[in-house]
Amino acid sequence: MNETTHYKLHMDWQTVAKLALLVICLYLIFILKDVIIWFVFALVISVLFNFLIDGLQKRRVPRIVSTTVLYLGFFALLGFFIYKTAPILLYEIQEFIASLPAYLKKISPFFEKLGITSFKNSKLFLGNLQDSLNSAGGSFTNAMASIFGGAASTALVIAMAFFISLEKQFVEKILSAFSPPQYKEYLFGLWRRSKKKVSGWFVTRLIGIVFVGLGMYVVLMILNVKYAFILAVIAGVLDLLPFIGPLVAGVALFAVVSLISFPQALFVVLAFFIIQEIENHILFPIIFKKLIGLSPVLVLVAFAVGGELWGASGAILGIPLAGVVYEIIKDYLIKRQRHELPEQSNE
Repeated sequence: MNETTHYKLHMDWQTVAKLALLVICLYLIFILKDVIIWFVFALVISVLFNFLIDGLQKRRVPRIVSTTVLYLGFFALLGFFIYKTAPILLYEIQEFIASLPAYLKKISPFFEKLGITSFKNSKLFLGNLQDSLNSAGGSFTNAMASIFGGAASTALVIAMAFFISLEKQFVEKILSAFSPPQYKEYLFGLWRRSKKKVSGWFVTRLIGIVFVGLGMYVVLMILNVKYAFILAVIAGVLDLLPFIGPLVAGVALFAVVSLISFPQALFVVLAFFIIQEIENHILFPIIFKKLIGLSPVLVLVAFAVGGELWGASGAILGIPLAGVVYEIIKDYLIKRQRHELPEQSNE
């Protein structure tokens, strides 16, 4: 009787110890959540660069050389692009805001027929628009702060990504050190497949953004459309989101250009549709022969769930995490199907 009681007490103390350890781990994760998010961002960035670095290393280019050149070259080009395009972007925004009262007079009769009178009073509308922009600006600032936490944190993330890229098979070494022996091969395979899927998606979307943005900028310049640069940027950035992004971009293009010229708006939307068709049916099929992408539905769900749970950083990190979850679920379904096949054949 005493032995049974002692055994039960012993098990209870083990359970309490495990629960205490779990609470401590969760508390540490909560305290270090910013550092963990920065590390995950650095890991994602390194995966994207490693896609090229590993290829160059196979061509006998030293890893330190390819890593340094790619990182410095990419961020130098990005900085140069921002430096050159920021004045154009600000100028077009200021010009559009200055011309907005005249545009509102054009569209207010149409909306009044629909019972919408908010466009009639341009001062009231501009006041509401300014409040919305201030709110959006604050939200954007908060979002950027939540992603990296400032310039110093951004530099830290890039530095971590650089040193992770320098280390060949960084994640594989961590998995080898901490994973149980019986799961090592599975985890290695899971990481390789997830890495290929996520990097493939990001690379193809980046190519799509550049293709759509440049294509629309050329079309808008040929048609001599006002605000060509900002409209091209909107069209390119929204191409990141499948289905919804191009739809919103098409509506925005038509709405803005139609305020200036309705025939121009029709030509712009037609050109945008053609560019989207070239991207979806010619460009991406060629790229996807070598790159494996994520399902568009999975990407949208990852954006929505990640953004709802963790804000801007969650929306971005939701994509690589969705790639890992997809591979785990796919493995589970394949194993389950293999176990069910013999039973079905026996029947």
